Amino acid sequence: MNIILFNFHDVLMVLTAFECLLFAALLAATNKEKTLSTWFLVGFLFCHYLIPLHELTFWGAQFRIWLLEKSPNFFFVGSYAYFLDGPLLYFFVRSMLFKDFALKKNHALHLLPVICYFIGMIFMFYAKDYSTKHWLIKSQHIAYSFPYLYFEAAGRYIRLIYAIFCFSLVLNYSKQLQHVYANLNISDVAWLKIMLTSFVALFAWDAVLLSIKLAELAVDNFNLDLLNVVGLSSYYLNFAVINILIFLRFIFFSSVPSVNEAPTFELKEDKPDLVDQHVIANIERVMIEKKYYANPDITLDKLAAEVKLHPKKLSLAIKLHYHLNFYEFINSYRIKEAKRLLDDPEFAHKTITDVYFEVGFNSKSVFNSFFKRTEGITPSQYREKKLQTKT
Repeated sequence: MNIILFNFHDVLMVLTAFECLLFAALLAATNKEKTLSTWFLVGFLFCHYLIPLHELTFWGAQFRIWLLEKSPNFFFVGSYAYFLDGPLLYFFVRSMLFKDFALKKNHALHLLPVICYFIGMIFMFYAKDYSTKHWLIKSQHIAYSFPYLYFEAAGRYIRLIYAIFCFSLVLNYSKQLQHVYANLNISDVAWLKIMLTSFVALFAWDAVLLSIKLAELAVDNFNLDLLNVVGLSSYYLNFAVINILIFLRFIFFSSVPSVNEAPTFELKEDKPDLVDQHVIANIERVMIEKKYYANPDITLDKLAAEVKLHPKKLSLAIKLHYHLNFYEFINSYRIKEAKRLLDDPEFAHKTITDVYFEVGFNSKSVFNSFFKRTEGITPSQYREKKLQTKT
């Protein structure tokens, strides 16, 4: 028997599909708390289980013949995943970052593209007689025909748009963090940006492939060698991106602190007179007398509980009275105390590390960055300058 059923590209797609299915099953089995973001990730991974199988059965000669013997109606099942993985990625990121996210009826609108694709496939493929469907698959004529190519391209462009939208979620998340946390190094989203950049690159590459097909459809001249190179490159890129996702999921996902997607405060106009001065006095008493800023784990909720005020009202009071967000407010007290320690010769024996830990910072880089932004010089330069002045 001299027929080769698998080449290296086929093995790669089988491995990608197996990884996605296995990882999805693992996440589903261990999701004891029924976390919504995990279910979205499971759905996203299942899509990426279907996608390589679709590519394998449609473009792999032996697999195409084998599946045709069963029924041509089995083809294109995996192609629907191209219309679903973008929304699932978007909702996964959104539900992971924002604790007030909830599914609503209007979210069903995200299914419109896949519904339109299904309706289109009824006319382009499913409604045709058996022999025509058999010929469309065997000859691969449908893959280079109008309007199928336009539907296929739409799916690739839509998923790319969703991946780009995910970056807007990250920007909103980073902004909201500053109203809730004082130490933002624990909430570093660089890994999330790496993951999203990987998917943007993958989706963009697939979009380029379909753009080339559309351009060649317009002149009715397909460069199959070029399409083959770009298409195969997409398989390898997909494999790499999926493995990046799996790696990041086990290393970083569990440590993501969620925040409210809705603004912590509603500030329509600057009216400091709306702030109760008793509230401000109570906040300053807690910050100065109790040195609450020195708590490295301080959050908006914890400070709100200490001053007996609703978190949103506390955030609004800080914004209106001090013109700062929570992150800037807490760290301004920390910097003030750090300057006092660095100024005083009595504390000259304390290292910079001792100082930033004592005032509540848990990262030297964050301390140095915030200090330099406030004072224009580093803590070490500040200490040296002050000591020189006093000698």
